[in-house]
Amino acid sequence: MGYLELTLSCNGYTLRLGKDKDGNHHALGVTKIEGLESSELEVSTTDNALADGTHVDGKRILKRPIHIEASFRSDRDNQQNRQKIIRFFNPKYTGLLTVSFNGITRKIDYELEGWTFVKTSVHGRLAFTVDLMCPNPYFESMDDFGKNLAETNRQLAFPWRVLAQKATVPAPNKGLALKGQITGYRRMKKQVQLANDGDVPASIRVQFMAARGIVKNPKITLADSGKYIRIVTDMAEKDTLLVDTSDRHQVIELNGENIYHRIDRMSEPFKLETGVNSLEYDADEGYMNLDVRLFYTPQYLGV
Repeated sequence: MGYLELTLSCNGYTLRLGKDKDGNHHALGVTKIEGLESSELEVSTTDNALADGTHVDGKRILKRPIHIEASFRSDRDNQQNRQKIIRFFNPKYTGLLTVSFNGITRKIDYELEGWTFVKTSVHGRLAFTVDLMCPNPYFESMDDFGKNLAETNRQLAFPWRVLAQKATVPAPNKGLALKGQITGYRRMKKQVQLANDGDVPASIRVQFMAARGIVKNPKITLADSGKYIRIVTDMAEKDTLLVDTSDRHQVIELNGENIYHRIDRMSEPFKLETGVNSLEYDADEGYMNLDVRLFYTPQYLGV
């Protein structure tokens, strides 16, 4: 059986509507909802002077409006519920809408455009309508995906034992670890593959850490396109460099200090394309000293 559950969170308060995946009904039921499946689209065109039709210059997905109509399932506690709704829909704060629909759960930030109680009899069930505006029109995955591009692969066999002196004849069926034996190895290949299962390209957040010594001019490249981000800076051991390619909040910080002006002029902040992406990290000096962690959140056109 299908279900739809809406969770609105704002300023420390939470409002739940609909039915959860276990079939439990919340006190508030959803009677109508619009805007989950798509957002508004703007197509820019230029008329052709000497040819039929028009030329498409570009396309842009606009802000997402979401309209919700809901009512309480019972007329008990009308006055308390009325005050709860008035307190919750505070236009001063940004909220988060989480939608769970038939096994898919996604989230989106919203601003309150307006709301009102639906006129009913004084003792009838309390109902209201609310209009939300989402500046970023894309729904996001509930999880951030991350990958350590320079991870160490562990290699231990069990059972095993360490001998203080040179071994003679090992006991039958026993593992043996001598001084200097490899128990793990560091990834030497600087290229990894990451999958973006979203509907649109996803911005990335990259954390470079000079974990084992100095690093000069770290760089990350989207191998499929050749686009790269290179930061002209010297990193001392334990320094941390953060790069964020979000359209709304591009960041380059070294130990919390803004150093966006140190970006290589040929750099082009990129996003992960839909599907499988190949990425490669490097540095002019000391790339083996790097730990490189990359995070991204897939985005979707609807739920």
